[in-house]
Amino acid sequence: MFNRTIVFAPATFNLAETTRMIEVAKELRTSCNCQFFGFSTTHAAWITKNGFPFTLLTPVLTKEQERQIIELDQMKGIKNPFTTELVAARVKSELEFLKEQKPVAAITGTNVTIFLSARIAKIPLVYVKPYALSRPQLENDAQTPVDSLMSKITWKPKAFRDVAKNYQLALPKYSIELLDGDENLITTFRDFTSWQDYPANYHNVGPIFAQLANSLPPDLEATLKTAQQNQQPIVYFALGSSGNSKLARNILSVLKAAKFLVLAPIKQYLSVEEIAAYQNTSIMITDLLPAPLLAPYLSFSIIHGGEGTVQTACISGKPFIGYGLQQEQTMNLKYCEAYGNGIRLKAKPFSAKQLQQAITEIQTESYQDKAAKLAEDFHGDGARNAAEFIKEKYLKKLVK
Repeated sequence: MFNRTIVFAPATFNLAETTRMIEVAKELRTSCNCQFFGFSTTHAAWITKNGFPFTLLTPVLTKEQERQIIELDQMKGIKNPFTTELVAARVKSELEFLKEQKPVAAITGTNVTIFLSARIAKIPLVYVKPYALSRPQLENDAQTPVDSLMSKITWKPKAFRDVAKNYQLALPKYSIELLDGDENLITTFRDFTSWQDYPANYHNVGPIFAQLANSLPPDLEATLKTAQQNQQPIVYFALGSSGNSKLARNILSVLKAAKFLVLAPIKQYLSVEEIAAYQNTSIMITDLLPAPLLAPYLSFSIIHGGEGTVQTACISGKPFIGYGLQQEQTMNLKYCEAYGNGIRLKAKPFSAKQLQQAITEIQTESYQDKAAKLAEDFHGDGARNAAEFIKEKYLKKLVK
């Protein structure tokens, strides 16, 4: 009997990545044994809530290390927590987990050390990721001179070189190839990159959406229906895992002057006192909300540029205003700006006047129509497509 285990290795401090992995696992749960691991508890509860086992490996990331990783990703910080000691310890833990589980494949979002561990253990690695900052995008669709340069850089972090050497692992020549899977599943809406031919190990599966709940809380649904009956515009405002308190406060300062009902799952960016100040107002500061279920009620959204959040906005049929907080997010927003269902703004320097103008513009018929048209064409079956690829590639040959 062959082992039918698939290991999932998300960066569990990143909500979008964690939920993306969960959605793929949901589609695979009847076909194999899905095992999750990570180095953070920040969003790990979503894994167990959905019925999957989660193993917390050591060394567990501190909140400060998580913040540093996010700032590095956004090119806002220079302190790199991935020291040789940390990378070595993580790879040791991952290899022990892989040896115990004996998976037929590992699936990741961007848990950076699994790119070493999977190669060392000779476990096939599937990378589920956006088109932005992928090898084909950098080589064929460079947005900036930096993009063109990134595809040619051969430098790798010393910590990764040292650990690879200890395991006699030869690293790929180019930096960008270090973060390539054996197979790469692209979640960007294919129509946005329809002109692009992918390499043989790249496959477009389409958008993957987080399904955090099957229904809205009754009190929230009642509030939304009342606002609709009163013809009060309803706005969704979210910044995902990559936002920050300053941007949250700046946007709220504009929204509180408008006559909208605002649903804002941004609790993590505000103090207890700030949240209390919004009680009994038309701005509802909440924990995470099942965004896809809000679509019928919304007039528009204000969001960051994370791919999952942008895709949820696209399939909602409602236009949005987006803030790109790093290069990948900026690209996600550019696709929609070009299509006509979104407006892209800069977080730095923040301009209240530009946001006010965008709020007026996004409610016009042109943006509303474009958003509705995109929703008709937008395919939200990426999780199923990813699962079918994984089953065909790694599970079909196994004895049942």
